[in-house]
Amino acid sequence: MIRPEIVIKAYHPDQRALREVLAGIEEEGVLYKVILEEIPESETKLGHIAAEMSQIEVGIGMYFENTALYIQKIKNTPLFITKERHRIIGQNAARYVKGNPLIEI
Repeated sequence: MIRPEIVIKAYHPDQRALREVLAGIEEEGVLYKVILEEIPESETKLGHIAAEMSQIEVGIGMYFENTALYIQKIKNTPLFITKERHRIIGQNAARYVKGNPLIEI
């Protein structure tokens, strides 16, 4: 069974940033799973791995306050990267899953 969830891989995420990402996803009504990483990797590397792990091919990587959104169909390039607009990253991940227009960062 496919579990339609956004995978979030995070290395020591800023707690406010993580709350904002999750709030953005929840506002759009999409499921997610957070995986706290023990090995330091950049937000882009974590996001790419998260998208590969996600059965719906959408992943978010977090490295301290840095956040990156990856879509598996867009290989090796993050769709968005931010240090400030975390809620919009979460919303955009969920909006992509639902097929809704994205919000500009």
